[in-house]
Amino acid sequence: MEIEFQPDKHSAGGTSMEVDFSVTNEKNFVVEKVQCRGGPGTRDIVRVNTSNFRSFAFFQMILEEKVNTPSDSQIQLSVEPKRVKDIDAPGFSKLPTKLSDFLANAEMKAAKDEDKDLLGLKGGLLYDALGPLRKALLLNLFTKASHGSSDRCFRFLGSPWLIRQDRCFCSVSEDMPESLRRSVRFKSAPNILHEPLSGFRLEDSFKSKDAHANLQVTFMRKEKENLLAADIDIDESSGIEHGFEVIRNAIKGRTNPYLVRELMLLADPVEKVLDPGYRFVF
Repeated sequence: MEIEFQPDKHSAGGTSMEVDFSVTNEKNFVVEKVQCRGGPGTRDIVRVNTSNFRSFAFFQMILEEKVNTPSDSQIQLSVEPKRVKDIDAPGFSKLPTKLSDFLANAEMKAAKDEDKDLLGLKGGLLYDALGPLRKALLLNLFTKASHGSSDRCFRFLGSPWLIRQDRCFCSVSEDMPESLRRSVRFKSAPNILHEPLSGFRLEDSFKSKDAHANLQVTFMRKEKENLLAADIDIDESSGIEHGFEVIRNAIKGRTNPYLVRELMLLADPVEKVLDPGYRFVF
């Protein structure tokens, strides 16, 4: 871990400095002999850097001859996705019954080449074949859709058809659209960025009202068979200020489920009710 102290350009006095050290399980740190201006002190930009996580930064007044309590004392670093090699997730037998049943009822299709490796799989075989990104998406989605902030709408989901790193297509109950329409937890959302499956036409789309890590459900229907399905994803784009480093959908291409996990944890860093239950392997 490296901690940098940089006097703000609008603040007098002080000297740039940095300290670096190895970290195992320590959670509290004290940095001594930080230079500052006598009397009114110096406002520093404090930035925390590590190899596997994104930088965290905050403003801090440094006053002389005083223990300066950090203005942002709870530093929760968010992962750098490129550093993640795998995830440590529970095995199929350890999954909640609702999720294992969901996978057991799978009717996996192949709309694109990327879907072919999951074609026809279900249950434990499907779960094991997902790989880290798609497995992370599944665990994120189950956790969020089972939570009160999403009206526990996972109960409306039927059979998964496609599971990708950024979304899941599945059959859903006919009661689901009206339930979301009436819910105080959801609002209408545009569906223009969502592409329906072949033979389906888009219907209404709804997004949870969270400040970040919004669950979006975009419905589609196959008229001839009167079959209702949904494209379900967790949107990272709303973002949240985390230090000065804003987590947002700045990456080109698909939403990364690892960043979605971080946003879910930031929503409740104390009780961690939205912890999807997996850890990163670097």
